[in-house]
Amino acid sequence: MEKTLEKIVLVGINSQYIHTNLAIRYLKNYVEKFSDIEIEVYESNINNQIQSIITDLFNTEADHIIFSTYIWNKEYVFTLVKELKKIMPKVKITLGGPEVSYNAKESLRENRSIDFVLVGEGEKVLLNFLTKPVNEVRGVAFLENDEFKYLGDEFPIENLDEIPFPYTEKELKENIKILYYESTRGCPFSCSYCLSSIDKGVRYWSLERVKKDLSKFIDSGVELVKFVDRTFNLRKDRYLGIWSHLLENYRENITFHFEINANIFDDEVIEFLKTVPEGYFQFEIGVQSINKDTMNSINRRNLLERLEKNIKAISKNIHLHVDLIAGLPHDTYETFKDSFNYVYNLDAEMIQLGFLKILNGTKISREIEEYDYKYMEFPPYEILSNSFISYGELVKLKNLEKMLDYYYNSEKFKYSVNYIIRNNYSTPFEFFEDVAEYYRKNNLLTVGHKIVSIFNHLMEFYNNKNFEGKEIFIEYLKLDYLMLGKPGSYPEWFESKKDKERYNEIIISKNYTSSREAYKKTEFEKFNYNVLENIDGEIEILFNYMPKKVELEVVSEKK
Repeated sequence: MEKTLEKIVLVGINSQYIHTNLAIRYLKNYVEKFSDIEIEVYESNINNQIQSIITDLFNTEADHIIFSTYIWNKEYVFTLVKELKKIMPKVKITLGGPEVSYNAKESLRENRSIDFVLVGEGEKVLLNFLTKPVNEVRGVAFLENDEFKYLGDEFPIENLDEIPFPYTEKELKENIKILYYESTRGCPFSCSYCLSSIDKGVRYWSLERVKKDLSKFIDSGVELVKFVDRTFNLRKDRYLGIWSHLLENYRENITFHFEINANIFDDEVIEFLKTVPEGYFQFEIGVQSINKDTMNSINRRNLLERLEKNIKAISKNIHLHVDLIAGLPHDTYETFKDSFNYVYNLDAEMIQLGFLKILNGTKISREIEEYDYKYMEFPPYEILSNSFISYGELVKLKNLEKMLDYYYNSEKFKYSVNYIIRNNYSTPFEFFEDVAEYYRKNNLLTVGHKIVSIFNHLMEFYNNKNFEGKEIFIEYLKLDYLMLGKPGSYPEWFESKKDKERYNEIIISKNYTSSREAYKKTEFEKFNYNVLENIDGEIEILFNYMPKKVELEVVSEKK
């Protein structure tokens, strides 16, 4: 293959600074492996000003700029390419990625600054596009004299091992971002709302190749590796082989994140997972809904009793994220409450409440009339209403989502919120609905809040509701506040009851190198209620602020 004289720049516009774009790395490394072409990579994020990115790309003096396009950056990229063409009229602009793959013709007609759209799996398509006449290349769409040209889809890569490892040694050592990785492509399931349901079948990198790649992560200083496999645990011999390799090569301060189907774990897998060191694995589990009519409509199956049993069996050492989707067919505001309460009682570290998106090419996009979907016709294409749930009800769930992030997903209100729910509500949903309404009425939803303010608002909410047991609630709130770390200051409601002389005696007994270090790394507090055992009685607690977690030591208790 002849070397092109073009200067080519692959662009990834991420949703956050800490993210990395896996696709552009695979594309660059694949093309450079099978040709003499050299490609430059440029990354930024949607929080940066467009003017700044335009200047950066102008300074590359590129002849050909190729953008990786997703739901979170489509509008940003479309605006960017229009402005680039004004100052770089001769530059060739190509877009690829899921946000343009399924509507290439519409994208080309919508934005005439786009010269080409790459459709489907990109590595082979890009290689051929850069080394052959465009009229001979499958997977490349363009307009010629206003006529849409497309030869058809390129065949997927059969042997995924031929795709090089995506990261350089320098990137692994820098350890400043989340690194993404995939060991499979495709998904066997047919969830009606998901783009992955369009591509039938699953292809695998070889087990030996995956082990080799994972060893590179383990041997580096990387802290978080997220597998982007749509469902990681498909073949038991394979995924247990990968997990066994990770366990055999365990090191501290690294976490591997997997999207898994917890319905299909058997007793052998559960027993294996119980041996994984705490914090080493992180699972994302899509429940979405427990409404049977909804699940049937979207082609999903949850075995709720088994799912609950499996999740609770591994919750002590595996960090768990559980997903819900609001706006699915047949799910009303009332039935959604049941799904929320089911998921809340699983006691996962995070509940990710998402809202249905009507994505081009999915089964649900063909049901718009049937279920009277109203949705945003621009990214993220989020639902506004359907036959089962109104816009006003979805807004209430949006407000509740914010409260969920504040008072659950932050993991900063474990004791105080549980106390409120246990003593004042029949279900968790009612509490989050109530506190969201309090924030709305007091115009608190549209402003940012520091963590101390979120604590104060919960205290004000408690007062506003005139709940009983305020003195005990404050003890729980104090406990949560001290779990944040060594306090620099105390809120108005926090009345410390610690005995300073006793604190000093305890510090001396701990053999710290200096009292200054000891006071910096610890806190001591007396509680008039036993907040750890939820019973009457006084308790004194020493808080040890370790590098990654807080350890509690009960110094004394009186019943």
